[in-house]
Amino acid sequence: MKPAARRPLLLCALAAAAALSFLLVAPPPPLAAHLSSFLLAFPAPPYAGRPKLLFLLAGQSNMAGRGLAPYPLPAPFRPHPRVLRLAASRRWVVAAPPLHADIDTHKACGLGPAMPFAHRLLQEAGSGESSLVLGLVPSAVGGTRIWMWAKGEPLYEAAVARARAALAAGGGTLGAVLWFQGESDTIELDDATAYGGRMERLVNDFRADLGIPDLLVIQVNLFHVLPFRPGIS
Repeated sequence: MKPAARRPLLLCALAAAAALSFLLVAPPPPLAAHLSSFLLAFPAPPYAGRPKLLFLLAGQSNMAGRGLAPYPLPAPFRPHPRVLRLAASRRWVVAAPPLHADIDTHKACGLGPAMPFAHRLLQEAGSGESSLVLGLVPSAVGGTRIWMWAKGEPLYEAAVARARAALAAGGGTLGAVLWFQGESDTIELDDATAYGGRMERLVNDFRADLGIPDLLVIQVNLFHVLPFRPGIS
């Protein structure tokens, strides 16, 4: 699958994943109670040393994942031997929700869009790409504003460092940055007005610091509906 051909596929996969991450939030039982039965099928990542198509997961809580999954886990959230996650220890492990549990450590993480995205990508790749291995690189932190992701800030520097570590740990290519953030910047008008310029700088900085001038950044757009006031259109 050539990089140019992947882009529409990645967009479709992320759209489906984002929708699933909201629809599948449900009451207990907790995720930890039933994840072990899935992980036992893959006691060690058999594809950890293989080249991977990598995805940097960045943003706030919508990317980090919230809520609890029903039991058993729906198919799009189940572990797959060819979907790996870079743990906080920078070791490759089989990916399973909550993907950000050791990254967004101050909140209870749960379901997010990355697992459905990965499953959809493998599905669309088909048998012709049966050797495709995906590497998810969680870096999102809930409640963060976009200025916290500016170059030089800890969140940005940590995300870039994790992306570099992922490229070094087993090789591969960075397919895209998946960016799901923005709600924290809708509270103040000044933040909302400045968002476009800050996002543009963020994309340019990712591309420059990771050495990929045409790095794809897939952004989930968020729309803030302002209350209607007479005389304002």
